[in-house]
Amino acid sequence: MVSGARIVLDCAGGFIALGGLYDLATPALPANLSAVCGANAPSARLVRELLRALGGSLIAIGIAVVALANVASLRNQGFTPWLVLMLVLPSEGVNAFGMYRAGSPFVIPLAFIAVTVAGAAIALIG
Repeated sequence: MVSGARIVLDCAGGFIALGGLYDLATPALPANLSAVCGANAPSARLVRELLRALGGSLIAIGIAVVALANVASLRNQGFTPWLVLMLVLPSEGVNAFGMYRAGSPFVIPLAFIAVTVAGAAIALIG
């Protein structure tokens, strides 16, 4: 894999993992999600736990992207950009759609998708 592609995919994976870490470590629900739950404590607890589960999954995907990009650069594997896209596009795409519907800043996962697509494109062209 081209070193520029590896750097971009490492950044994308890092951004995804950091976004997941934010979801995992946020001490309280964001205001928009609290408003949806209202005063219903069981609903708020459920949404908080689902946010934690999402965060853990995104951390795993970010780490996998970084690992794939670095292993592929050592072994020159051409299928890796496609595998990275198969990991990131559905996960961050659904995340962005859910954030849009919940009134959250959905452009952040869309930016992560854009960085990943750029890195995969550099790898496929180079």
